[in-house]
Amino acid sequence: MVVTKHAFPILEHDESPEAIIKADRHGKEPLPRLCLMTFFGEVLHDFVTANDCRELHPYQSEMRDFPVYEYRHNGVAICLVQGFVGSAGAAMLAEFLYAYGVTHLLACGGCGVLQDIPAGDVIIPVTALRDEGASYHYLPPARTIDVDPGMVAAIKETLTQRQVPFTECTTWTTDGFYRETPDMVQYRKDEGCQTVDMECATLAAVARFKGKAFGQILYSGDILADVENYDERGWQHNATAREKLFTLGLDVLQHIGSGKQ
Repeated sequence: MVVTKHAFPILEHDESPEAIIKADRHGKEPLPRLCLMTFFGEVLHDFVTANDCRELHPYQSEMRDFPVYEYRHNGVAICLVQGFVGSAGAAMLAEFLYAYGVTHLLACGGCGVLQDIPAGDVIIPVTALRDEGASYHYLPPARTIDVDPGMVAAIKETLTQRQVPFTECTTWTTDGFYRETPDMVQYRKDEGCQTVDMECATLAAVARFKGKAFGQILYSGDILADVENYDERGWQHNATAREKLFTLGLDVLQHIGSGKQ
């Protein structure tokens, strides 16, 4: 038995790679090895409609099915899927994608910012603070996890080539969307977090456990820099930033798939 026990269940860890329930492919065709997971449902819908993308087998959940599409970006095969918000759902979706043949997963989404970062600015998380639950079922307890350096390098190279300014950050990954309290926000700022999200630490942990590559690009959404004057900044309706980030994600994966990374 390799279970590390602890007074608090979330800190208990089993090192075994074997699980009873597995995300097996069951003979279905593999997905392209490169995958863009986007949290922008409306952008994905418009893109696959306009580009007549081929629909592959979906990720099935009790909530709904998440279609997976294939698109060839300048000759490089990429699968596209909408991201599952929150750590547990994100982990299950990632397991499915890896079981079906994905080796490089890039997520693109919005985030809250804890500093005065202009709305829509591009952000690359390089480290994630593990204030969520799912990552602890994949890796031993630790305060932070680094995002795959190869993926970070590919993102930076692509954005630099496209002359897109970006900010590198430590992101605070939390399950508690409605528990971002004034004192906790200040605490996270004091320890060096510049953004807050809900999936990065989890996806980085699942990838490391599975021996896969994961990276993420974010855009600056709502701002929590001044806890007395929270500003949503209409972040979910920032179509320009969302479409731009989606396209940049395709470019990053093309960069990887073309052998430049």
